[in-house]
Amino acid sequence: MPQASHSGPSLRRGAWRGTGPAVLAAAYSLGAAATEPFTWQADLLTAAPIALLALAALVRWPWHPRPRPVPAGTHPFLPWLALAAVVVAWELATYLASGRRAAHPTLSSMADAVDHHYLAKALMFFAWLCLGAWVVTLGAQQNPPLTSPTTTEV
Repeated sequence: MPQASHSGPSLRRGAWRGTGPAVLAAAYSLGAAATEPFTWQADLLTAAPIALLALAALVRWPWHPRPRPVPAGTHPFLPWLALAAVVVAWELATYLASGRRAAHPTLSSMADAVDHHYLAKALMFFAWLCLGAWVVTLGAQQNPPLTSPTTTEV
């Protein structure tokens, strides 16, 4: 009897490896979005992933990473400094602008507007969780642990 050919996607072992954590993070985000800001429930649901990702960074990142070469004339923190400068400039410009505050929203007022919509708040929380996981994963990949050379006994 001839075997039927399968033209669909392969369901090999490990194909769904990243789905479980993503589904858990999405469900967690929905629960966190249901809380009121500045309550102990919201604080707890925000602190738990921070602690978990800090622990993951301690476990996965090497204690003594190898320094990476930086091209001459560049600064590794320059993009972060530029981002901080843009945020500070935005906040100062909106604070000093004349007219109604609604016409010149600050980042916190925009975040408050998102907090009024359950799904938007859940999506922002999910994105925050994914960003934290990405940072931990990136740190583990960028700095593989040092291996000691093996010697062979004769």
